[in-house]
Amino acid sequence: MRFLPKVHELGKLRVVLVPEDRESVTVRVMIGTGSREEDDREAGSAHFLEHFVFKGTQKFPGMFDINEAVERVGGAFNAYTGQNEMGFWVKMDKKHASLAAQIVGQVVTKPILPQAHFDKERGTILEELYMYEDRPSSKAAEECTKLLFGQTSMGRSIIGTVKSLQEMTVESLRAYWDKWFVAENMIVGVVGDYGSEKEILEILNKEFAFLVNDERKSPVKNKFEWSDQDQPKVNLTSRKAEQAAVVMAFRGITESDERRHALELLNIILGNGWMSRLIREVREERGWAYAIGSDFDLFTDTGAVFVGAGLPKNKLNEAIELIVEIATGLWGGSKWAVKKEEVKVAKDTFRGRFSLAFDKPEKVLGSALWDLMFRGKIYTPEEILTSIEKVSLDEVRDLAKEIFQKKYLSIAVVGDYKRLDFKI
Repeated sequence: MRFLPKVHELGKLRVVLVPEDRESVTVRVMIGTGSREEDDREAGSAHFLEHFVFKGTQKFPGMFDINEAVERVGGAFNAYTGQNEMGFWVKMDKKHASLAAQIVGQVVTKPILPQAHFDKERGTILEELYMYEDRPSSKAAEECTKLLFGQTSMGRSIIGTVKSLQEMTVESLRAYWDKWFVAENMIVGVVGDYGSEKEILEILNKEFAFLVNDERKSPVKNKFEWSDQDQPKVNLTSRKAEQAAVVMAFRGITESDERRHALELLNIILGNGWMSRLIREVREERGWAYAIGSDFDLFTDTGAVFVGAGLPKNKLNEAIELIVEIATGLWGGSKWAVKKEEVKVAKDTFRGRFSLAFDKPEKVLGSALWDLMFRGKIYTPEEILTSIEKVSLDEVRDLAKEIFQKKYLSIAVVGDYKRLDFKI
């Protein structure tokens, strides 16, 4: 598998170049901050900035200037905010690598944050918050996250709260931007047919000059610690609906934990694919769900494994009890215990998905930036696949025993109920 990233340094700004023989070039920036680095007053600042920086920059001062610059050459752009990080990217025909770099450079180094458009953007983000509030699956995910991480920045919505958004100001956003958008806390990446290294580095040196010359230190980041928990936590949001939206979570491992490779396989076996326990038993065998699956999040200091499902109102209790029985039985002592052949199949599944992911330049670049930002090095496909191949049945079972403990379970339900009666 061809994957030849090179890391360069422009001052304190790290740059990752991934040459690929394709017709496009993608320029992306990752910033090592997100909702977890906000206090209650700042809640939603990173996400607000994700939107607002596109409303005008030094070289693209108009509200629609960036949109027009991208669309005139048939390009694409987007941004995202998570708990740990933010990202901005522009993808264009390889002839426009310089323009792609200029646009990304402008939004992360020279945003105007125009007061004239601030209230309109606040309104847009409040509508986004209300949209997720009205969507049962999103509401269940939010409430489960609150249960899991408690009254911490990890447990708060990435968008923020109505109160924090209503009290937010341009000045407070600028302060957040000044604090976290520093060279030491950012990585620039380019993937595609960008020409010679010398040419693209000269472009980046010009378009990210503010960061190349930046000597500021990255702020100290939030450190999460679990609170005591000795029994499952459950939340019900009563709402008229024909289906129950359910999200449950177990405490997981950190992203630097070498057992993350075993977790990849465990997740495939539990609920990440058509051969998984949850799809086969809950959806196919019983017809209790159209959408059901599992996933996991890894952070520098913690992690979680999630299960999400849309379930029929009259089968909620049976379905939740079955899901918990399957998850807690993966390690052994029941018919749900992971088998050696299943680990082998999961490895084959992982290898195939991993190969397909490398057909997507954004995925290739995103993985490289994440590795460098949060793991300190970029792992090659060969290293990852070798680590996956080494995982044993005992390692998968041992990890399942550690993670899937009922006392660490959090369950959020959104549905037409006055109370919950399931037994776990």
